[in-house]
Amino acid sequence: MQDFQLQYDLFLKKAEQKIVQTIPESNEFELYEQFRYIMSGGGKRIRPVLTMVCAGAVGADPEEATSLAAAIEILHNFTLVHDDIMDRSPIRRGRETVHIKWNEASAILLGDIMIGYAYKLLPSAKAHLRGQEIQNQLTQALIEVCEGQVLDMDSSDNPDFSIDDYFNMINKKTSSLLAASALMGAHFGIASENEIRVIETFARSLGIAFQLQDDLLDLTAEQLKFGKKIGQDIIEGKKTYIVLKAKELVETDEDINLLGKFFAEKGLDEKYICQMQDLLERSGAIKSTKSEMTNRFKTAADALSSLKDGYYKDMLVWMINKLSGREY
Repeated sequence: MQDFQLQYDLFLKKAEQKIVQTIPESNEFELYEQFRYIMSGGGKRIRPVLTMVCAGAVGADPEEATSLAAAIEILHNFTLVHDDIMDRSPIRRGRETVHIKWNEASAILLGDIMIGYAYKLLPSAKAHLRGQEIQNQLTQALIEVCEGQVLDMDSSDNPDFSIDDYFNMINKKTSSLLAASALMGAHFGIASENEIRVIETFARSLGIAFQLQDDLLDLTAEQLKFGKKIGQDIIEGKKTYIVLKAKELVETDEDINLLGKFFAEKGLDEKYICQMQDLLERSGAIKSTKSEMTNRFKTAADALSSLKDGYYKDMLVWMINKLSGREY
């Protein structure tokens, strides 16, 4: 059996070294201290490794795609900085969020400059045959993430927000960055049109499964491992697949009233988290979410069957299995 974990860790180390090299050692601007702070917070780092593995899956040397891997991880962390401001989140990866540790204005500026540094890491059209396509992928992901965040914010005031709306939102907000990660690597390796289609289907499906799983973990994970407050989505009134499915499934007056309170008040006090967890379990909403998540992981795996057999294709399958079993 191949030791894919060892390879994953090696790619991750390369990407993190590149990120460290990218951030200026400047004492003049505090925002570079903030930049180092957010990038040193850990995390799963799926996106940079995915970029490198997808490059390998279409025949390129993965390590030559390290700058692209660093770029997508920096862009991803930009979205977290700004999301935390909008969501008023106090904790990220077990540490204070940037706007809490410093202030909101600094966090906004940090996010802005991170976009610039992400683009600086990409090849130009002159430097790489598909340099423009690679830049286009990052640009499209940036646009879609922002559109997804708008849909997320608007959902709280939309009484008709549906499960279809939810999938449209997470396709933009979550899947777009995973798709960009994979497609940047594929374009770096001069992938064929068919390989591009396959890899996009794989990554989009993986992104949706990943978000469904994240929504579940918000209710079921151990807080110390998860790095975020358990039940934060309930407090913030997030219209996740789980609560939207529960809206279809609840039967008792008590459950209907509690869920109605959640929607009417756009979230619930922390004291209601246990009651909501119980409601979502009893109604079958959690079971339904797990089933949907499993189906999306399967779609991602099935898509890869069209890729040419090889070490990095096998590693992508391994990554699906690794993610499907995560606990945080």
